[in-house]
Amino acid sequence: MVTKQTTKPWYREPWLWLVMAPLVLVVLVTLVMVSIAVRYADDTVSDTYYKDGLMYHYTAEQDEKARQLGLAGLLQFEGQAVTLELNGDFDLPPQLLLTLSHPVEANLDRNILLSRVSASRYSGSFDGDMRHRWYLRLMPELDPDRHLQAAWRLTGEINFDLGRAAPLNPASQ
Repeated sequence: MVTKQTTKPWYREPWLWLVMAPLVLVVLVTLVMVSIAVRYADDTVSDTYYKDGLMYHYTAEQDEKARQLGLAGLLQFEGQAVTLELNGDFDLPPQLLLTLSHPVEANLDRNILLSRVSASRYSGSFDGDMRHRWYLRLMPELDPDRHLQAAWRLTGEINFDLGRAAPLNPASQ
């Protein structure tokens, strides 16, 4: 007796799925990884590293000028208030710009305008997230895009997980 063999459609063949399943899985995982890489791109690497290297002498001059003026400060965060005790051998400007740079996410960077409230004391407010580590830069230039034209600068670093105060000094060479 001869049996009639029925053929199944191609998509019902188990061997096809055994071969195709890993390929489909690799494509899906690749799409997920590419979307993660694009969404959370690391923006701490400068695209203009050569130009940044050429501009280094400007920032070194700013640090040297701050050293010559005897500038140093103590920055404190108390709630939303930011206070700065700044010491120096010259007449301090009425306003200063404090830049808080997040080490990883550039969109979290903040600029705080500090106004003089006494001879060596400045005050401002910070409405950002007070967690983790931040890089600090203080300068008399009030436009953050013109930071290379500032006469001097002080730098520092704060980790809000460890405390609410940070010293500001000229960058060491």
